Amino acid sequence: MKRVRVVKLGGSLLTMPNLKQKFQKWLRENPHPLTLIIVGGGPVVEAVRLVHLANPLSEEFAHWVCIDLLQHTARIAHQVLGNVDLLETMADLQQSLSNSNVNSTTPIIAVVQVAICFARENPNMRLPESWDVTSDSLAAAFCNMVAAEELVVMKSCDAPSDGSDLASLADFGFVDPLFAGLAEDIDQVRFVNLQKYE
Repeated sequence: MKRVRVVKLGGSLLTMPNLKQKFQKWLRENPHPLTLIIVGGGPVVEAVRLVHLANPLSEEFAHWVCIDLLQHTARIAHQVLGNVDLLETMADLQQSLSNSNVNSTTPIIAVVQVAICFARENPNMRLPESWDVTSDSLAAAFCNMVAAEELVVMKSCDAPSDGSDLASLADFGFVDPLFAGLAEDIDQVRFVNLQKYE
């Protein structure tokens, strides 16, 4: 299997001017043979949270609606980023991970529809169906599913600490409460403020 890096692209970054240029600069400075991108919900999912605050929804219902919405933010990111693949089926994902690509000299960069891995009929990686699960935890769980060597969490702000103590980041609200437990087995976890890339 090819070495894998997962990038969690925060949904709030979709509204950042020059996202494509900033992301491509980061890629040039951080090359890798296979980069799989999980896109967060940003303002799209935040709209569901606002509905919930005004008219409470069941957490299970809201959880799956938000995962469904991530399909759309993934497609938006695919359009915005340009020059990246879009993996919308498990077969697409398996092809990218397959041994046939191991000797390729061309890096693979692809947005992954995270919903193909977190479906209602699947065990859902034992994640609770609640507001405690954000796309940060989905990305960490996805890293474990594909045995990724690295998780890069891209946001529009700096981490409140150096990132070495993942539990403290949850205390600050920088990641969700489940993230640290899911990320502890990933070899390397990095946090990147993409706003700083020009």
